[in-house]
Parts: sequence; C-alpha cells; structure tokens
Amino acid sequence: MNIFFKTILKVFASLLTIVAFFLVLFGFLSFIGSNKTNSQFTFIKGNQSSENKIAILKLQGPIVSDSINISNLAYFQIINPEKIRKKLESLKVLKPKILIISINSPGGTVAASYEIYEMVKKFKEKYNFKLYFHTNETLASGAYWFALSGDAIYASYGSLIGSIGVKGPDWIYFDKPISMSSGIFGNAIETKNGIKVYSQNAGKSKDMLNPFRQPTKEELQYIQLLINDIYDDFVNLVSKKRKIEVNIIKNKIGALIYNSAHAKNNYLIDGEMNLNSLINKIVDKNKFDNYQILESSNINTSFFEKYILQIFSNQKLDKKIIINNLICNNLKINISSVIPNYLSSC
Repeated sequence: MNIFFKTILKVFASLLTIVAFFLVLFGFLSFIGSNKTNSQFTFIKGNQSSENKIAILKLQGPIVSDSINISNLAYFQIINPEKIRKKLESLKVLKPKILIISINSPGGTVAASYEIYEMVKKFKEKYNFKLYFHTNETLASGAYWFALSGDAIYASYGSLIGSIGVKGPDWIYFDKPISMSSGIFGNAIETKNGIKVYSQNAGKSKDMLNPFRQPTKEELQYIQLLINDIYDDFVNLVSKKRKIEVNIIKNKIGALIYNSAHAKNNYLIDGEMNLNSLINKIVDKNKFDNYQILESSNINTSFFEKYILQIFSNQKLDKKIIINNLICNNLKINISSVIPNYLSSC
C-alpha cells in the first residue's frame, strides 16, 4: 500500500512539474510578445518599397475595458483599449497614408467604447491620415460609436449596422427565494417564501443591483437619468458626424439594427461594398501608381490556448463558453453598456 501511494505521489509531482514548466514558458513567451510593438502589422501584398502604405487593422469581438483581464489569460477575440494602444504604437512607425479598420463587433461597455473612440480620433488628428471603417458582419452600438472617429464607414452586403442606444444594468430580482444550488449545469435558485438576506452597507442605495430586493422607484429613475445622459451624447455625436438631425435619430432611426442597404438609406454608412472593393476604391481615389498593404489583427491563438488548454480537450466543458460568460457578466452588471442584447451571446 505504501508503494502504491508513493507511486501516485511521484506521478502527481511529475505532472505538477510539467504544468509549471509550461506555465513559465507561456509567461515568458507572452512577455516577449507583449513587447513586439513594431511587429503588429505584416506585409500582405504590393510594392514593399512604396511609400503609399495602406494599413488594415482587423478587430473582432465585444468592446471591454482592461479591468476584465481576460486577454491576459489568452488572446481571445475581444477589443479593448490596451490592444488598440499597441496597434497605434506600430502605426507611428509605419506612417500609413490610409488606415482601414475592419471591425465586427456588437458593441460593449460605454467606458471602453468611448476611450477607444477618443484615442483613435486624437491619433488620427495628430498623424494626419485617412481613416476608413468597414464591417462584413456587425457594426453595432459601441462599435458604431467607435467607427464615428473615421472619415467614412462602409459595409459588406448583408451586414448589420446601428443600435444607436444605451443599455442599463440588469437588475434581476429573485422574489422570495427558498434555496440556492450550483452544479456543473450552472446555478439554480428556488423561490417562494424563505431566505432572508442581510447586507451591511453605509450610504443610501449602496447595495444597488442586489438581486434579493426590488429596486425603488427613485433608484430606477436615477439609473434612467444616467442612461439618458450617455444616450444624448451618443445621439449628438452621430448627428454631428453623419449629418443627421437629432430628432430623426431618436424618432425614426432609433436603436434598431439595419442591414447594409437600409443603413445606407438612413445615412448611417457611406456605401455598401466588400473590403477588397473598398481597397480598390481608395487606390483609385488617391491615384496610387503603386502601394503596399499591411495587415494586423486581434484574432490570435496564443501558446497557452494551443497547448496548455488542449490538456482539457476531452472534457465537455467549452473554455470559450467560460470566457464568454465572464464577458457577458461584466456587460450585464456594468452601469451602462452600448451593446444590443439580440446581437450578443449574453
């Protein structure tokens, strides 16, 4: 029996050593990768000696703040200010004449969307280049807010654009809960009459979004006031950038999602074409005799995701579902998000 336990301990120790080795290696590779700011863009085609540089930045996923720190685990498909900042650092060196941001995103938090919008707008003003936005799938809410920093917006046929609105936090109230349980299929709460919840707080409404009490009328009005302020800023920006009257945005366009044709008819985009057609249009408009195209993306597969997470490949638990749930929970409890529920996986 002692021999059996000693053998088990040796095997366990060996596995721990292997896992520790890969974790250290992953950390080292991540550190190296995080410092390669000048290799964010790769030559795709054209004349490499040409000064007519067209940079394409491909972005995909919800827009979230750095505080979630999901991307520190592995490079999942999200858009956050830190990633954008690194891309802009590379663009300082490249000095492109044209930047195309090809983005597919349902939006995200107000704070992150606004920060990225301001960051890109100021960068464009400082380095004086033409900025185009393009989507071939979804450009909604916070992503559309972000796109307003450009000179023009284009979309492929069938893509979805719009959702000019602001979503408040979900306040889910469990009426008279009697039991709570958790398992492999998630959490469960049974309600009727029962559980009393005590919470120590100082300050009126400090426990806002507490799921075990109903919101007061005053609290709902206050949250609505916050949402309305952000919504007015969003609408005014759309009105200014797209030359659309505020009352038309609020009363006609609303927070609906439009396909590419209807988005163009409502002046939300400048044209309907795929990315290659947009590149050709830009080349013709600028009369480039020669040019080079460079491309970068936030859609990466990290060392960690490739190798470490494959250890669990036989498990029925999907790691991407875990990540999506973390993002969704952040968006739901955020005081305000610019994301349409019917386009997100939340």
